[in-house]
Amino acid sequence: MTVRVILRSVFSIAQLLAALVLGGTALAFTLAALGPSLADIWGAKSTSSAPIDLSILEQTTVVYDANGDLIAELRAEIDRESLPLGEMSPEIINTVLAVEDAKFYEHTGVNVAAITRAAVTNVSAGGIEQGGSTITQQLVKLGVVGDEQVLERKIPEAAIAMRLEEQMTKEEILERYMNAVYFGGGAYGVQAAAELYFNKDASALDYGESALLAGLISNPSLYDPVYRPTNALTRRNTALGRLVAEGFITQDEREIWNNSPLPRYRQLEGEKFLDTYFVEEVKRTLLDDPRLGETRADRINTVFQGGLEVYTTFDPVAQALAENAMAQEFPQNDLGIISALVSVEPGTGAVRAMIGGPGFEQFEFNVTTQKGRPTGSSFKPFALAAAIEHGGFLPSDSINASSPCEFDNPGGFPNPYEAGDYNGSRRTGAMTIEDHTLRSTNCGYLRISQLVGLNNVVDTAKDLGVTESNIEAVISLPLGPYDITPLEMANAYATIANDGIRVEPHLITSVVQGSTVLIEHDPKPFRAVRPQTARLVTDVLEKNVACPKACTGRRAQLANHPAAGKTGTGQSNYDAWFVGYTAQLATAVWIGGQEGQISMRYDWRDPEQNRDDYVRAFGEFADAGVTGGSLPAIIWGRFMNDYMAGLPIVEFVDPEPGRRGERLALDIENEEPEIVRISPCGNERAEVDQDGDGDVDWCRPQAPIAVPELGCPALLVPVDRPPKDGVPDECVIGDAPEGAYDPLTTTTTIAPEGGEGEGGDGDGGEGDGGDGGEGGDTTVAPETTAAPETTAAPTTTAAP
Repeated sequence: MTVRVILRSVFSIAQLLAALVLGGTALAFTLAALGPSLADIWGAKSTSSAPIDLSILEQTTVVYDANGDLIAELRAEIDRESLPLGEMSPEIINTVLAVEDAKFYEHTGVNVAAITRAAVTNVSAGGIEQGGSTITQQLVKLGVVGDEQVLERKIPEAAIAMRLEEQMTKEEILERYMNAVYFGGGAYGVQAAAELYFNKDASALDYGESALLAGLISNPSLYDPVYRPTNALTRRNTALGRLVAEGFITQDEREIWNNSPLPRYRQLEGEKFLDTYFVEEVKRTLLDDPRLGETRADRINTVFQGGLEVYTTFDPVAQALAENAMAQEFPQNDLGIISALVSVEPGTGAVRAMIGGPGFEQFEFNVTTQKGRPTGSSFKPFALAAAIEHGGFLPSDSINASSPCEFDNPGGFPNPYEAGDYNGSRRTGAMTIEDHTLRSTNCGYLRISQLVGLNNVVDTAKDLGVTESNIEAVISLPLGPYDITPLEMANAYATIANDGIRVEPHLITSVVQGSTVLIEHDPKPFRAVRPQTARLVTDVLEKNVACPKACTGRRAQLANHPAAGKTGTGQSNYDAWFVGYTAQLATAVWIGGQEGQISMRYDWRDPEQNRDDYVRAFGEFADAGVTGGSLPAIIWGRFMNDYMAGLPIVEFVDPEPGRRGERLALDIENEEPEIVRISPCGNERAEVDQDGDGDVDWCRPQAPIAVPELGCPALLVPVDRPPKDGVPDECVIGDAPEGAYDPLTTTTTIAPEGGEGEGGDGDGGEGDGGDGGEGGDTTVAPETTAAPETTAAPTTTAAP
């Protein structure tokens, strides 16, 4: 220790003793209390082993979007953002010094005069009422000895403050203090406080604002301008008086600043996206990453107090367009039905938009990542890819189209396994795999999957991107009975769009702490299927969207860009999906029950259902039921049309020419089962198969029929005749589709598009296929329980 330092220390202690002695008789007890500790002050000050730990200065973690703009601050209960002293306004520096420590640049860590004044007050009060602490002592209190106001604490605090002044410059001490002091509302440091109360940077604070902030330091709760404005006004005026006394402002200026309005609420610029599903998923991802700490407690400390800079994939334009599409096409309802959407960029895996439910403030559970739902026929493209990749099949190959169908299912339930297509309609002959996909047949895809091998279908789905959800090789697999998250579905389709190369989906590109990069995303590209396989699947799914009438994805068509996609409808219209992609973006849309399985189809036989509620929720689809080809496809189309507007048109790569199609046969299918068929027109003579594909397209005019026990046939409409009692009296012919004509008479019928029943997807009905949305899926999907509970997917037994 140098002579200069020793002399300076001795002088400081001498000042302290002299001041206490001069305090007179009133300080006798205080001096007696301090006397035995003076040696401790010198010992604490002179030993190098006494730690000065200022690691208290935690910093707020900030989250940026893909453009580098702030979208959130992960502040938990602490918000601290470090700022160099030179970037703080002179007004806030002068005001804090005037209020807290006017002699800061004159003392050596302890202000003897201030201690003397405080001591008189404290002895009279019988305890600590005034602190008398310098800014250096306050910094020591924050970082070393704690905040409890007891006289014994003052001794080591003063000693360490004197030693700290020898180790740091005045500017370094002041900068640390300005970034550490608490201003209330979770804000630590002047930058966080400036944002909290004034929505501005600390560099822009004026004297009026600075006086309010400096006044908060002594008691942030008591002088809170939002909750205690009268106290805040008084305290601000006191702080302005200190500025006058120190010569920083005039009395006239004091009056002007004192008449300025107080902030009426806390303005958290960084929180406009704080309670969104995307930001919450970022937070969840960070807290699960071992690179940010060995234990969860360590990671919590790093995430909320480590001053991280988190750079994400979030596209605010895509998010705004997604939210607009959802709001316009699917307003919130009273039925407990919610929707979700997630978009992934092919080739990078970047998640660009995320709607995890009706709003995080209403439903703090992210459907897109935390709970899968039965996918219905949107799973079929994985079976198609497996047939091409592992079976060597082509979309032009044909296979038996007979429906209903029955298969041996040894060891599974039920055995035999029975399935049917939409509305229990009878189909004979054969169709190409492409047509099976476009019409979303169930029986056809059950045959295709057994031919290629169910294990191969499982492996292909996992390779494409279904990596988190559990799926097994049960006979009903291609009909989508398993719970899969929308993020997995979007990423698996993005893999197909990316020529068969899977890239891990991610929300975070990098995490930086100071100059250290803690996390940097590794895309881990993986060849899932051959390019030719991906291109053949895309070619089929593009037709599913582009065809003008019969295909299930037609409502998802884009105005100027090629698109590919597939619908999916769960058992009894419990879940409805549309998953599709362009070359630039893959998006999954899901609609279903918030707290379990709720049928999205009005049932007039259920006295507890109110048709008006269903009409408000589902519009024209209330009676026929929501299917993947209805609202999900409409939402998808609106969002993607808006998102793709202005982007370059990128055509899908055509598959290479292949062999001619062949007829495929399945030798394990049982003999033709007994067929019990209900005509969708109520009378086979009224059926019109306009395009000769085996499906009934509309019904010829006929007299109304009585309502059958199971309700009106699919293409008839229930009518409640006067006097109306809420119960249908008869079933009448619905409107024929626009441009319909009768092949027997060649008469063209012009009618609005309505009452078409959204047939043909091959999934979404009851066990007999009779009340499904897009088609009579005979599987019973695993029950979806209320989130966030996790339900087990079916085991190796077939779903009924």
